Amino acid sequence: MATGVTPQAQLLSSTKLRITAWLVRGRPEPEAVILRAVAGDRRLVVTPAQADLLTGEFAELRSVPEVLIRTIAEGRCPPLREFYELVVQAHAAGILVAEPPKGDPPRALRWWLRLPVSPTGGLAGLLALAGLAAIALSLPQWRGPGDWLDVILGWLIACALLSAGEALGAGVIASCGDVRNARLHWRTRFPHFRIDAFEAIMGGRACERAVAALRAAPLLVGTAIVGWKHPGWFPALCGAALFVLSPFGPSAARQWLASRRQAPQYSVRVDFMFEPVRGDHWVRWSARWRASVAEFGWLGVEWTVVWAAWLVVAFVRCLPNTAATVGAWVRGAPRPVHLGAELLLVFALGLGLIVWAWAAIRHWRLVRAWSRPMRGVDARDPNRPGLTGERADLLAQVPLFQGLDRDSRVALGEAMTLVECGRHEEVTREDEPGDDFFVVVDGELAVQKRLPGKRRSATIGWLGPGDCLGEIALLEHTARTATTVATRRARLLRLKRADFERLVVGRLGAASIQELLQNARFLGRLTFTAGWPFAELVKFARRCRTLRFDADVAPIVQGTPNQWFYLIFDGAFEARDGRRVLRRMGPGDYFGEISLLEGWPATATVVALEESRCLALARRDFLELFARDFRIALRMEAVAEQRLGSKVFVAR
Repeated sequence: MATGVTPQAQLLSSTKLRITAWLVRGRPEPEAVILRAVAGDRRLVVTPAQADLLTGEFAELRSVPEVLIRTIAEGRCPPLREFYELVVQAHAAGILVAEPPKGDPPRALRWWLRLPVSPTGGLAGLLALAGLAAIALSLPQWRGPGDWLDVILGWLIACALLSAGEALGAGVIASCGDVRNARLHWRTRFPHFRIDAFEAIMGGRACERAVAALRAAPLLVGTAIVGWKHPGWFPALCGAALFVLSPFGPSAARQWLASRRQAPQYSVRVDFMFEPVRGDHWVRWSARWRASVAEFGWLGVEWTVVWAAWLVVAFVRCLPNTAATVGAWVRGAPRPVHLGAELLLVFALGLGLIVWAWAAIRHWRLVRAWSRPMRGVDARDPNRPGLTGERADLLAQVPLFQGLDRDSRVALGEAMTLVECGRHEEVTREDEPGDDFFVVVDGELAVQKRLPGKRRSATIGWLGPGDCLGEIALLEHTARTATTVATRRARLLRLKRADFERLVVGRLGAASIQELLQNARFLGRLTFTAGWPFAELVKFARRCRTLRFDADVAPIVQGTPNQWFYLIFDGAFEARDGRRVLRRMGPGDYFGEISLLEGWPATATVVALEESRCLALARRDFLELFARDFRIALRMEAVAEQRLGSKVFVAR
């Protein structure tokens, strides 16, 4: 089932999802549930709790932050990495969709043959073992093909036996579920009929083992017979046997090895890195190695060694002339050839080191990028919509004016004049007097600051629709603090100083505006809100309350309920467990998040060491902040677990 590719930042922040109506749910084992979209190619192996989370919370169209807030408030939230990866995997598999599928679900293929799992699997396993033993005993008969006719006949027989094994495997799958993706697989060395053999997982491990044995048995038995009766056909059949017994790819041996695992191989992993993992080769290589070891264990390693030994023996016995040529070249090649081989080896090692270093550097840079918070709406986005509507409605979209009533916004709009700026035109200049206030209606402006001791300036930010400029100079009666230049055609609303003081300061109050802007600038310096557009910081600052605490006052007392999240603006606090001091905190630190996330009484007492000031956020607003960006949530969860010494959210 084709699903649209949604960037993970958007998927985990704003996209509304629901469980698909075309869902197949299998439960072959008590501790595992398998989910698949009817037309999908991917299957999710999850725990019953994870399956209930998907089918219950996304039964209606909801965004990921909405679901996260609900589960945290009700005390049912799993660890965040598990939760986020579950959503990403389910969306990629077509299980969570943004739009309901159209039309009727596709009908399953009605397979003509149905075979019971238990006796068929046992018989096929015995035949496969007997075929392997006969192949090993026929080693003295192994030799290369006599002519091209032997190669062609052996190849045709191998293709037919591979197709027969797939058809028999489909009979077992049909008795447990649906036969899917039946087609001629021709883009391979051995074109043959193929089905989605890994659909056998829906029927459990016994079904997987039976299908794997049936896929391999006809070819192994046929190869053993040919090895004794027609040795000239053997090389082609031996190559097909190596193909079906390979520990890599969608082979029968890989399916059998996977069916021998002791515990279900769940789709959700603890080393998931979200979006950057797509370009992080270092993580992909290490994750693939860990997944292979976890899936197959030492049995997979042993089988890989046996398979590689068989490959070498088959090469030596079935292609004796080629093997003799290679051996003679290695033993008796003249010195210049040896020198060339040594140089080639050195070049390969150097190239390997370069690739290794490149992957490590790229991994480091991607991890740094992942650790930064999401920027929200980017002012540089050319698709960012401009402000629309009447002046009063337009100004209602500006965070600074959301505290004004409609009549005040109407009067404010009448006092403003529209200014159009061309590309590279300056709107304000650093160090010049500031007598005007501007609101960006559409377009883009660069904010530039002069570098100390130099004549050139550096761009420190960008302004887009809804952003304001010039308020600092008007409120603090200072010169312009930066230069703003239009980087493309822009329209702005300009307000004179007198009208700004009469219509804005006079109605909102200079102190409240200054406090709001001061809080917004403080939030912009914090780690988890760094890089947010100023308009979003103002929106967030509006939800905060400024609280002052004298020395020795405890805003949080151990064992009592807490409903606030505190950001330290200035001053100092101390967290205590009884008389034991846990940590000291200063400006930029925060506390109260553990009790809000767990829904339990406070785990420690927090006391002000001196006169201090905090920005306080109510629990609902805090949960919205926590859930809006998965990077913020993961970082806060990690800090909370470090402080608590245990998991904040427990897997169920």
